Amino acid sequence: MTRARATELLLLTLLATAGAAALALSQGQLAWSWDALNHHIYLGLIAEHPRWDLDVIPASYQSYQYPYLYWPVYRLSQWDLPGPVLGAAWAGFQAAWLLPPLWVICLRLLPDQGSILIGALWRTAACALGALSLVLLASLQTTANDALAAVPLLWAIAVGLQEEPTDRQAFVAAALWGVSAAFKLSNGLFIFWLLLWWWVPRRPHWPLRRGLALSLGAVAGFGIAYAPWGLQLWHVTGNPFYPNFLSVFGAS
Repeated sequence: MTRARATELLLLTLLATAGAAALALSQGQLAWSWDALNHHIYLGLIAEHPRWDLDVIPASYQSYQYPYLYWPVYRLSQWDLPGPVLGAAWAGFQAAWLLPPLWVICLRLLPDQGSILIGALWRTAACALGALSLVLLASLQTTANDALAAVPLLWAIAVGLQEEPTDRQAFVAAALWGVSAAFKLSNGLFIFWLLLWWWVPRRPHWPLRRGLALSLGAVAGFGIAYAPWGLQLWHVTGNPFYPNFLSVFGAS
């Protein structure tokens, strides 16, 4: 990456972080929804301090969700700071993680064509268009994990935007998808996008290798990201996905 592009990325990340924080400050508070009070903060707590010997379904079955993306907002909740400040910190934190993969996607779609300044302006406009999604803006002001869980998925898209993608890049993209699915199981539905995007035989000997790269990458990414939580669930309940897939794994 050139110095000019690194500077562009840094400035846009800082701008997105400041913008998200300002939006949260304008609301005057960090809203605690029913989900936040019922299980988001609890999940962040058990991410830091597992309580299997103390609690049994303390926040209903949401207690068994992947907890680690809730740890930052749990730590924020422990700070003795005004709600607007906490909301600004949380929104800015999420924006700082989301902007880099979004910028790389824009760079792939809008590379420099002559003037570096013109290219930067086009990418800035594209990033702004993506960041101003009402769904995203609303999610940045909640304690849900949707925005952070989408980060590796965005990186998977960024890796996939290559003119001549290789099997190694397919492996990396699938691994990133696997991480995103571990963070939030519903992101696993994007496997159909992954297969359609990457299963494009451009040479006679590629399809099998491409399929192996996708399969191994997805399993590796999901397994590495989910293992710290899945192993705990397996030990406690006999099912690494409890309370899901009871017909496959059962429960103790």
